[in-house]
Parts: sequence; C-alpha cells; structure tokens
Amino acid sequence: MMLLADVGNSRVKWATCQGGEFLRRGQASRGEETWAGLAARLWADLPQPTRVVIVSVAGPEARAGLAEWIDRHWGIETEFVVSTAAACGIRNSYAEPERMGADRWVAMIAARALTDRTCYVVDCGTAVTIDALAADGRHLGGVIIPGMRLMREALYRETRQIPPEVGEARLFGQSTRDCVWGGAVYAVASAIDGITGRMIADHGSGLRLLTGGDAEIVLPHLQGEYRWEPDLIFTGLRVIAARDQAK
Repeated sequence: MMLLADVGNSRVKWATCQGGEFLRRGQASRGEETWAGLAARLWADLPQPTRVVIVSVAGPEARAGLAEWIDRHWGIETEFVVSTAAACGIRNSYAEPERMGADRWVAMIAARALTDRTCYVVDCGTAVTIDALAADGRHLGGVIIPGMRLMREALYRETRQIPPEVGEARLFGQSTRDCVWGGAVYAVASAIDGITGRMIADHGSGLRLLTGGDAEIVLPHLQGEYRWEPDLIFTGLRVIAARDQAK
C-alpha cells in the first residue's frame, strides 16, 4: 500500500493506493500545529505503507516536517516529486524546469496518462493554474491567476469598508458580502473560460480538465465544457510511482 499526498498552500489532501486503486482518503487544513503534528493527525492510524510519495508546493519547512515524521513513525524515506525537463511522455516548456510548481507537473503527467489528445489542465486552488499540453506531449505554456480566496482577501485587506464576511456567490448580489463572494467566483470562472477559449483558438480544440479544491465550486459557473477530475493529482502521483518502481 502506498500513501500519496498533495501538500498545497491551503490544505493537505491524501489517498492510499493499492493495486492501482485509491482506497482511504482524507484532507485537512493546517492550523497552528507543526507539519509533523499535522502528519500525526492525518496518518497516525494508517497501516504502514510501503512507499510515501508527496507533491508539495508548501516550501522546505513542510517537506522537512513531513519527512521527519514519516521517517520516525514508519522508517520510510519520503519521495518528493520535483518538476523536470521531461517525464512520463511530456516535455516541460520552462527553461528552468525545476521552477515550475510540482503540482502543475504532476497534473499534466496525469492528463497525459488519461488522454493522448491536446488538453488544457485547470487546477483551482489557492492559485488557479491553466496549462496547455499538446497531443505530442509538449507543454505549450500556461498562466497563473489568484484563486477565489486570494481575491476576497485582497479586497478585505486593501479596502476600509469591506469586512471579511462569509457570503453566497450570487450573480446579482444584494449585500456587500454576497457581491464579494459572487465577484470572486464569477471572476475565476470567466477567467478560466476566457483563457482556455483563447488557448483553443490559438492552438486548437482539446479536452479541458478541471481539478483542485475549489473546482466543484467553480464548475457550475463555467460556460465551456469541462471534465472534472478530482483525483488528477493522485493519478499523476500513481503514474510517477509506477515509473520509478519500474526503473
């Protein structure tokens, strides 16, 4: 049994995998606890895995804390995925491949495993990333925009009369809180539709894949056709783990 984990800026998502199937899974946001404390909260009751494969964009402190707990608790060296120039049938467009967020790289590896068509990979998290992957595996490039939470927080931080209140995403908001929440949702949805539409116009039609923690919130507000893949990152980690095992 393998433990696969996606460590983002806002939350940690994980799944166990055995025989190519995802079994147990969970997620949590980190509060004031250490990364080792979060690992204990998430995984202390799991049976010992044979491997732990993690993609993290949370920085070196997160990697060190998680790796320390995993080594102490299970005696396993954690495998952290990094972006490279090429892997699993795709080629990175970055001149410095290691500077691409590893979650984007893993998502594209998963996309390639799911289809050999041109595809546009949209990951809705703290930031929204949109990457274009050609049918021959070339990464054509992409964009990064703020996610919904960052948009709201920018308004709360930079204005004097917009308090941080929970609202509903309404197109015709009739309170400031609903206007803020609706504005963030529709701004992200419009950006996704508009950017993928321009990519398609420039490069050609393809499959639009949607993933990430906020994908389910954004999906009903999108006008284009998208395929929701909530396990895209785990699929990519599974592909990478299988490749490394075969070496």
